This record gives sequence, C-alpha cells and structure tokens, in this order.
Amino acid sequence: MQLNASKREITGKASRRLRHHGRLPAVIYGSRTAAASIELDAHEFERVYARSGRTQLIDLVIESGRPHKVLVKEVQVSPRRNNVLHVDFHQVSLSERLQVDVPISVTGEAEPVRAGEADVLQVMHALKVECVPTLIPEVIEADISGLAEVDAAVRVADLHLPAGVTAVADQDEVVVKLAGRRVAVEEVEAPPAEEAAEAAEAPAEEG
Repeated sequence: MQLNASKREITGKASRRLRHHGRLPAVIYGSRTAAASIELDAHEFERVYARSGRTQLIDLVIESGRPHKVLVKEVQVSPRRNNVLHVDFHQVSLSERLQVDVPISVTGEAEPVRAGEADVLQVMHALKVECVPTLIPEVIEADISGLAEVDAAVRVADLHLPAGVTAVADQDEVVVKLAGRRVAVEEVEAPPAEEAAEAAEAPAEEG
C-alpha cells in the first residue's frame, strides 16, 4: 500500500487551513530518523487506513522520494465531527523487532452457546505481540469451538500465533470465556394474609 505526502511548512493552529482544503497534517518519525512535518490528502489516507489499520506496513512517499516503511502510530479524531485531524507515522526497520497491538477475532461456536447455556464474553480485544514489521498479523483468531463447558476459556497460551510472532502478555490471561446464561425466574406474588385465611376457611363453611 502506498500513500503520497509532501513536506509541510504550516504548523500549529494554522494547520486548520489545510483541513479546509482536504489536506491532513501529519508527522513521521523513527528511531533512526528525525521527526518531519508532512501533509497528505485526507481522502487518500482514509482509503489506505481502512485497509492497513495500525498493523500493516505502508509505503509513505514524500515528494516523489524513496518510500518510507511506516506504521500508523496515532490518529487524532475530532470528537464532534468524527473526522481525522492529525496522524503520526512511525518509520520502522524491517530487521528490528517491535511491539504492536493486534486485534483479536473470536471464531467458531461452542456447544454450551449452541445449547443456550452460555454467552460469549470477550475479555481481551487486542493482543500485544513482538515481531519484525513484515510478520505483523492483521488479526489473531481465538477459536472457541473446543470449549465444552460453562466458564471454560481461551487463554493467551491457547492462541495460535504465526512463526516469529511472540505474545507480550501473561500466558494465563483470559482472552475469551463462556459466561453462564442467567435464566430469569418469574416471581409469583404471594396472596395477602386475609385472602389466604378466607381460602382456608371456605371448605369448612360449605360443610
């Protein structure tokens, strides 16, 4: 995936003018490169980001230069308009391991869920992993089809990670579990004491 950008001269609050013209202010930085202010087309970024998320590499080309291998590190979004205000790109080395949060997707169907005895409770929605940038998975699957009992769980140790990818988390930490489904019990209102007494005396009077 390629994303084109240009150097940015406008900084600070003046960056608002860029957004009025469909441009998005951003910054690129890395352990071996100095931070640089850039700008890019807002619609092009949204299109690329929809595919890359924060886990897939992007070739960031600044003014027709050589591509920079980057990951989206931070996205600032307007709470009112829900549009992107600013982006941080992290330039990475393809040979150095890094840590990144990868989304977790629950797959499969457990028998207790099928039988109506339990609900799926996803405790962990992303897993921090360590690997070189080219091995970052798009998503990590947590398969619950092998869970046979209520309260059974898939833990970090149960996840199948690609070769070269290591979980940076407690291996015993719960990712997803089967929570027992509560059955609503309809309460029957007890009759008032006077009505109960009258009902008990009724057969005696008839006799």
